[in-house]
Amino acid sequence: MVTGHEIHEWLGITSTQDAHGVYVGFQEIRSHRAPTKVGRSKNAQAIQRGRAQGGANWWFASYFLLPNRECTQFVEREWKQQFKSQNIVKAEQRQTELYYLSPDDATAELEALIRSLGLPIRDLVDEILENCLHPAA
Repeated sequence: MVTGHEIHEWLGITSTQDAHGVYVGFQEIRSHRAPTKVGRSKNAQAIQRGRAQGGANWWFASYFLLPNRECTQFVEREWKQQFKSQNIVKAEQRQTELYYLSPDDATAELEALIRSLGLPIRDLVDEILENCLHPAA
């Protein structure tokens, strides 16, 4: 799992620059994990700031970089349609992006959806974690 700050650092961009993508993530408070959230964003750091409130940690399980805002909207629309049965309908605070899927299962399903739509697959979380395990010499 990585943070929005790590994503921006990996891309070499500032907090005001865009990184359009769709993501899987979750909040964690004192080792208790909240339901999985699947959404779209143009700024991973903004998501980080918004979700890491009140002592919570926010973790991205995946962040698939996409070419533009329209692509994120297209993927999100298809996701909501295909995974309606997994959506947590009665979530508090009108959260519409929460799902019964685990972060790993949601990531696998989201990657498969993106691939089926013919969009490029680039998971920044995978890239960052792979670099941590096998840093360039």
